[in-house]
Amino acid sequence: MYQEFAYIYDKMMKDVDYIKWADYIETIFSRYNIEPTDIADLACGTGNLTIIMADRGYNMIGIDNSQDMLHVAQEKARKKGLKVPFVCQDMRELELHRQVDAVLIMCDGINYITDHEDIDRVFYLIYNILRPGGVLLFDISTYYKLSTILGDNIMIDDDQGIFLIWENTFNKEDSTCTMDLTFFVQENSLYRRFDEFHIQKAHHGQDLIEKLEQNRFVNINCYHHLTFDVPKKHSQRLMFVAQK
Repeated sequence: MYQEFAYIYDKMMKDVDYIKWADYIETIFSRYNIEPTDIADLACGTGNLTIIMADRGYNMIGIDNSQDMLHVAQEKARKKGLKVPFVCQDMRELELHRQVDAVLIMCDGINYITDHEDIDRVFYLIYNILRPGGVLLFDISTYYKLSTILGDNIMIDDDQGIFLIWENTFNKEDSTCTMDLTFFVQENSLYRRFDEFHIQKAHHGQDLIEKLEQNRFVNINCYHHLTFDVPKKHSQRLMFVAQK
């Protein structure tokens, strides 16, 4: 997962407004009356959000379980003259040598944790690396999005020299969405094919809130993404905020 994909990931995510996401995150910090200095960005991917936040003066550390993704992230940080440490680590085995003021998990990082016990472990580990009063921010693709928008649908995209066939299968028994992605990437006059296989869990918001409470988090809120509105029936993305 995310091996060859790492090198075209940013093209596929071109519609994500990371600046807007960063602004939203800073507004949350303000609402929680915290001024974080040290922030860990888990499942940071190619570092788009990590680098924006670092450029705004935060001491960022990017963590991901894909060395290929981190290689791209490191190169982007280098080109911007930013010294951002990137660590290859699975968040289920999260270990830092110092505590941080905030932890971010954006772009479906929690959806990739498909086991309830692993969710519990991740929240436990995050709580331990947060300083008192620190906050955890994470988003999820909702049950509605994974079961209905993606569901059992097939999507086709042809853009910027990349042809994509995206086949989804939603399993109602375990609330998982399996994604089979076939890429054809143009290289001169030829197309190179590679395949990706992903599984995401359609977590229910209340289940995640209960897990956070069990791990001693307080001031827990869930919002319709990029707003401070309550989740809607057809919300496709939610933002969770919890404090140590």
